[in-house]
Amino acid sequence: MFILRFMNEDDDLSVKEFIHLSEVKSFVTENNLDRTWHQIEEVKKVIPNLKED
Repeated sequence: MFILRFMNEDDDLSVKEFIHLSEVKSFVTENNLDRTWHQIEEVKKVIPNLKED
């Protein structure tokens, strides 16, 4: 899984999740994010929090 963080038109931080890196790159290209701030993070394992409050 990949997480893309980027600045939208209103200068707000947006976050989108993708399954494949190719999807992330396509989204970045289609939305002209390659010249603006963006960050791609790869999540290898998701461990649920089993702690009860």
